[in-house]
Amino acid sequence: MRISRVHIRNFRNFHKLDIALSDHAVVVGENRIGKSNLIYALRLILDPSLPDTARQLKDEDFWDGLPRPLKKPDVITISLDFTDFEDNTAYLAVLGEFLVSKKPMVSRLTYIFGPIPTAKDDAIKESDYEFFIYGADKPETRIGSEFRRRLPMDLLQALRDTESDIANWRRSPLRPMLDEVSSRIDREKLLALTKQISEATDAVTETPEISALAGLISDRLSDMVGSAHALEMDFGFSPTEPERLLRALRLFIDDGKRGIGEASLGSANLLYLALKTLELDQLVQKGQRDHTFLAIEEPEAHLHPHLQRMVYRDFLHRRTHQEAQPKAEAKHSATSVLMTTHSPHIVSVSPLNSLVLLRKTNGEESSEGVSTAQLKFSESERQDLERYLDVTRGEMLFARGILLVEGEAELFLLPILGKLNGYDFDEIGITVCSVAGTNFTPYVKLLGPHGLNLPFAVLTDRDPQPGGNNLGDARVQQLLGHLVDAKALAGKSPTELLKIAPTNGLFLNQHTLEVDLFEAGLQASMTTTLIELAESAAAKARAEAWRKDPKNYDKDRMLGDIAAIGKGRFAQRLASNIKDKTCPKYILSAFDYVATRCR
Repeated sequence: MRISRVHIRNFRNFHKLDIALSDHAVVVGENRIGKSNLIYALRLILDPSLPDTARQLKDEDFWDGLPRPLKKPDVITISLDFTDFEDNTAYLAVLGEFLVSKKPMVSRLTYIFGPIPTAKDDAIKESDYEFFIYGADKPETRIGSEFRRRLPMDLLQALRDTESDIANWRRSPLRPMLDEVSSRIDREKLLALTKQISEATDAVTETPEISALAGLISDRLSDMVGSAHALEMDFGFSPTEPERLLRALRLFIDDGKRGIGEASLGSANLLYLALKTLELDQLVQKGQRDHTFLAIEEPEAHLHPHLQRMVYRDFLHRRTHQEAQPKAEAKHSATSVLMTTHSPHIVSVSPLNSLVLLRKTNGEESSEGVSTAQLKFSESERQDLERYLDVTRGEMLFARGILLVEGEAELFLLPILGKLNGYDFDEIGITVCSVAGTNFTPYVKLLGPHGLNLPFAVLTDRDPQPGGNNLGDARVQQLLGHLVDAKALAGKSPTELLKIAPTNGLFLNQHTLEVDLFEAGLQASMTTTLIELAESAAAKARAEAWRKDPKNYDKDRMLGDIAAIGKGRFAQRLASNIKDKTCPKYILSAFDYVATRCR
């Protein structure tokens, strides 16, 4: 069972938000884009810990783009669709009466916040507003606390003080597990254990030094407030009542040498997450709930990158390539995870169909969302993308624009070429992403208009072949088919297709990157780099000759000399040697294409 769709209207950042979700959701986006507001919108329907006073919203909870004063038609609407529950009788019992579709089965819950029917359009006050939650598309089918008890949402806010939560009995996820254990221990055995602990405690506290200290503290209290208000005090290790004995248990680390309070924040967070998941599983096993929607904000807090990947790889279903022997997935998981994050490490282990991107809309002060939940990929494309979305390439989900390139040479060179020509990639929010080859198709499908719809450009080589043919033309034409409607391309010649390619973010050079750089005017920088790095005297001599007479350079020989050095190593040094704004036209056009769409 899962939430398959979220629709929000007029709530905080969101004028109109409509996104599809998969089994889990990993929500990314820049600061103040509405990630926490999205979680709060779901809580208004699902969170049993949220009091009705919190569900009674305020004027400031309405989208800022609505004219003030608000009119009677201005309402906040939040709808959640639920699917994949038809094979589970427990889920059917809760969701069956809220169906909006039978094949496939889809149930819907809706939260409405708006003025009461008797409110006057010209004099609506905040006190005229009320909320109600209903099922299906029938406002008379009201939803109460019983639904939220069976299918609740639990919120883990940014993990900053988990040590105190573990130590506090009321908030600790250890509490229900210890209570469950306590109920299974024989009463007589518990009494015997309590007696043994009391005897051991007395042996320590009755020593003259300890008892004298207890008396000193009691006397000081009496001096301060008088005997009528002073507290009776004794030293001890734990309560002596059997009912409280297990509650006094504490977790220790390092073979019992240190308490949780002495652990690092990261270690405390790990323990808290482990306890919380065990608690949620136990609640389902005991029949106290049927499913949990677990929302986690900033789950990366205080966790080392490796731990981030390991922990949340376990929370989310693991990618195929991340398991030597992939584990079979349970048909029905009792927990759905929704997390908001700024961490590319978490994105790097997230299933491809779980990604949700929030961003500013064009033309209005609102946030929109896109997701990968319904994108269509072949199995090989999905596996390729999940491999590619490692930490470095996962950064593309946090970028405002992306430059897709063939290899590491462009990774080193494009940022410096951009800066020299007035394009600061960090300032604009552009990420350069290598696909390690020429298979751009999965990326174009992910980022293109039918996917995440992010500003991007492809920079690829023409790759001339013997006989006057080349590989780049066909590559660009094939990619164009994923960006433009087939009807718009029908009947166009190859020449016409190549002409419209740049208007759709596809940029093709004349030969290969290094040849185009040389012929654009970077001969001095490139020959200097060849002289610095070439190991053979012949290669150095050739570079010297090309420096003096660039028109007589041998492109094939130059590419061979660069290959002998290593294209990545050569590009890295070349990036240090470039001092002016000389740049191939196709690269500048790609910069302008993406930067213009990032503003």
